Amino acid sequence: MLVTDETVIPITINYLEEDQVYQVSCPWLQGCHAWGETLDEAIHAIPGNIREMVAARLEKGSPLPANFAQIDLEHPFTLHIIPA
Repeated sequence: MLVTDETVIPITINYLEEDQVYQVSCPWLQGCHAWGETLDEAIHAIPGNIREMVAARLEKGSPLPANFAQIDLEHPFTLHIIPA
């Protein structure tokens, strides 16, 4: 399979010691987070949260951040961890 276009979405990861959970956030979407007792659990949850937040904004007629203007979230995308 040849991949010609790849959508890469940045995420940040924090460990919240007080709550003892991992928090994964998408800096392109203010307020878009996922949590998990394990890092794997949090990372697996964030793509669905990104899709749901984008869908909710579209449904409400709210503008999307410019980074999402040309992204088709129906297709798989790659997460890229960036420093928090």
